[in-house]
Amino acid sequence: MKNLLIVLTASAVLLTGCATGGSVGDMAIGDDSTAIKAGRNRAEAQLSRAELEQHRRQRTNVSEELDLEQKKRSNKQQQIGGAMGTIIGGAATVGAVAGTIKALGSWF
Repeated sequence: MKNLLIVLTASAVLLTGCATGGSVGDMAIGDDSTAIKAGRNRAEAQLSRAELEQHRRQRTNVSEELDLEQKKRSNKQQQIGGAMGTIIGGAATVGAVAGTIKALGSWF
């Protein structure tokens, strides 16, 4: 019984080892590098000059859009800050007027 269990376990390990494999993850580093280099030299892996220009334009457009969004956020924060400053200034003016009226009332 004990020997049968050992034989079954060993054969399961052996079959699992033989069944798996063939994936890029199983290759050694040199084999992986060779596969990448072979893939680069295929015609479908090459980019045309027009495709490269399109990629550059897209990266430029994305950068410009991000910059524009940052400027919009900055302008919105400045508008909110300006509005808050106006409200605080108005409240201070109303408080000063109320204080003046109270002081004039106590004098007369």
